[in-house]
Amino acid sequence: MSDGMLLVNFGALQQASADIQKALGTLRAKLDEAESVGGALSQEWDGAAKEAYAERQQRWRNASEDLSNILRQIQGAVTDSASDYGDTERAATQRFQ
Repeated sequence: MSDGMLLVNFGALQQASADIQKALGTLRAKLDEAESVGGALSQEWDGAAKEAYAERQQRWRNASEDLSNILRQIQGAVTDSASDYGDTERAATQRFQ
């Protein structure tokens, strides 16, 4: 915002949405990789160590899901904003035609 004017970069909003989608994919891939490695190792464990890993892994999964949900909400807000600003821009343009 500069001097009371709001400038919107539609390309930047679209890129932000794409970047969030990419981050979601990366987050999922990294967690899946960690679970694969950790899960393979934990198969050799018994007792408290195995239980502790399983509990920690579930907390990681829950935290990942929470973060993913937040990122999806942000992505939705960014996408909606881009659409709303685009609609406003088109309506303003039509007034001058």
